[in-house]
Parts: sequence; C-alpha cells; structure tokens
Amino acid sequence: MKNWIILFVIVSGFVAQSCSESPVGQQPIDSTPPGPVSNVVVKNIPGGAILSYTLPDDEDLLYVKALYNLKGGMAEAKSSLYNDTIKVLGFGDTEPREVSIIAVDRSRNESAPVKATVTPEEAPVITIGKTLHLMEDFGGVQGQWLNPNRDEVTVHIVKEDEYGDYQPLETFYTTVAEGKGAARGLDTIPGSFGIYVKDRWGNVCPTLYKDLTPMFETSFDKNMWANAKLPNDIDDTQGWVMSRIWDGIYGPGDNGFSSPGGTGVWPQSITIDLGVLGKISRLQLFQRGSNYIFAEGNPKLFEVYGAKDYDPSGNWDSWTLLGSFESIKPSGLPLGQHSAEDDDVALTSGEDFIMPLDVPAVRWIRIKVLKTWAGGDNFQIGELFVYGDNRSHLYE
Repeated sequence: MKNWIILFVIVSGFVAQSCSESPVGQQPIDSTPPGPVSNVVVKNIPGGAILSYTLPDDEDLLYVKALYNLKGGMAEAKSSLYNDTIKVLGFGDTEPREVSIIAVDRSRNESAPVKATVTPEEAPVITIGKTLHLMEDFGGVQGQWLNPNRDEVTVHIVKEDEYGDYQPLETFYTTVAEGKGAARGLDTIPGSFGIYVKDRWGNVCPTLYKDLTPMFETSFDKNMWANAKLPNDIDDTQGWVMSRIWDGIYGPGDNGFSSPGGTGVWPQSITIDLGVLGKISRLQLFQRGSNYIFAEGNPKLFEVYGAKDYDPSGNWDSWTLLGSFESIKPSGLPLGQHSAEDDDVALTSGEDFIMPLDVPAVRWIRIKVLKTWAGGDNFQIGELFVYGDNRSHLYE
C-alpha cells in the first residue's frame, strides 16, 4: 500500500508540472481577423514583382504575407507591419500569375486574401543564360557569362558520356558581373559539352551545347626553373630564398620564399626563368602555411608579366602584362579566422589564377605583388606551379 501511495505522489507531481508549463510564443488573444490590405499596386521586375498596398487599421497587426505558386510548389513572402511593400521572387518565365496578399495579426488571425496579378519581367537566370559562351581551354573547356546585376546563380558545365547522357563536370557559385570558369583535367579528345545557369528556385536557362576539343596542358618542369633576379626586383630574407618557391615543399608547414620587411620598397617583384618557351594557361599558388594563410605576407593583389626575350635592365616596358589577379578567401571570414575550405585552397589544392586565352608565349615571368593579406611591406609565397603548353617548338 505504501508503494502505491509513493507512485501516486510521483505521477501527480509530473501531471501538475506538465499542467503548469506555459506555452511557448505569442498566444491568441482574440479570434477577430484583421482587415484586408487595399489599394494594391503591382510593379513587375525581373523574375518577380513588388507589391505595394495600404495596411489595414488594426492595432494588433503583425505582418503581411504573399502566397504564390512556383515551379517547386507554394511559396511565401513576408513583410513587417512597418512596411507597405512586399517582394515576390522566383518566377522563371513571364507568364501572368496570381498572388494572394494576406494580413496577419498577433493572434495569428488572417484576413481575407486580396488577389493581384503579376507579370514578371524576364528572369535573371534567362537573361544571364543568353550571354553564355563556351570555348576550348587548356586542359578542358571554359565558360563565360555576364551578370551585371550580380544575381545569385550557379553555372554548370556538363559533358556527354558514352551513353549520350550529359554528366556534370564543374559547378560555379557566382555573383560576379563578368564571370568565367573552367572544367579542367581533360584529355585532348573531341567531345560534346554544355553550359547552363540555374537559380536558387530551380529555374534553369536553355543549355548551350558545343562540340569542342580541349587544348593540351601540362605543368612546366620546375627542375628547369631559376632565379632571374633583375636590378629592380626585391631580395629574399633570412634563408627564405627564391628556390623555395619551386622546391615541392608546401602545406601546413612553414616554408617558402619571403622578401624582407622595412625596405621602403613597394610594390615588390620577383623574376623567374621557366627554362622553356611556352604559353601559360594558369598559375597555381600555395600560401605560406602554419597559421599564416590568408594573412601575413601572402599575396592578395598581384600582377604577372611575361617576356620571350630577357632584358637584364629590368625595364618594365620590355614586359607584357599577362594578367591582374586577386586572391579570394572562400569563407569570407575576418583576418585571422579560416575554415576547412580556406585551409584546402591555401595549402592542399592551391588557388588557380587563370590567364586570358590570348596571352603570348613567354619564357620569363615577373610577379609584382601590389597588396598582401595583412597589408604589410613584404610578401611570401609557399609554392608555385605554372601550367600551360610547354612545347616550345610551337612558339619559336
């Protein structure tokens, strides 16, 4: 009997505790719905519309929502009681469609819907898709596109397999105004390729297809490289000599080339003899490792110059600008913080800097560093690879 009494007390305590718990969030205080919005005006925009309206005169109004159908199902947009507009997005075509505008109060009562017809202008995914180009590139194919409004899209490059199906090669997440990206690591075998744009709502532009043959690409043999220091180039410092740029040692350890600090010389440059005449497709740079990635003297902004003939004076007029580049930190985190993806790009996979396809063949290159990640007055490079076509007989 005593055990039954104890059990009854315990169960009663749980029930009492459960009954005394307060519900989470705003609880209904009435069942009266707010009035509907009025005076709706539609302004059509690319891929959507902006709806303006007059709010109902309700003291407990909380927000206004718009309900509409997209390709993937029902979508909802919200706007607070402090705004008199709401934006609906995600339409992939210019067909008219109906949007329901509903006022919601703090008791979660909803007004009668007000219907509005929107006729979106051409969706960004279609506009960007019309600018797509696909061409042969070193070791693969290169896509180019224009996105002047910097809309968030993905660009996909695909290749036909032996069964006639198109398989993904590369996907680029981009908001840049003038975008380009390459799918590499392919043999010089003709194939059918495609490129298309997709937005976050699943809308896709028509695919551009092309039959292309990837160009020959290989890594320039670093056993042939040499320091070709010119009078206006910077020195190394404390054992961090030039040859450490091509010694094959890179990654988490602290290794590489470093220029001296405190010289008062800026920007600073170095010159490398590649040992063979060739056409450069890209540079692959690995940063100084340890805790210094995307920090310290690792280059952020730099230029690359090339020459077929060597001018020992160092006069910049004898050099051709091959490309201007910026190092991009994938995570976008503040200085001193980095993600696993940052680590991979800086130390394991390397960061590619792609040359224009029309650069001339060169034997010597000069790297002029304009800005480092820390903004200091010296720079470091962990390791450098140069890719392209090094069959010198083609360019002599």
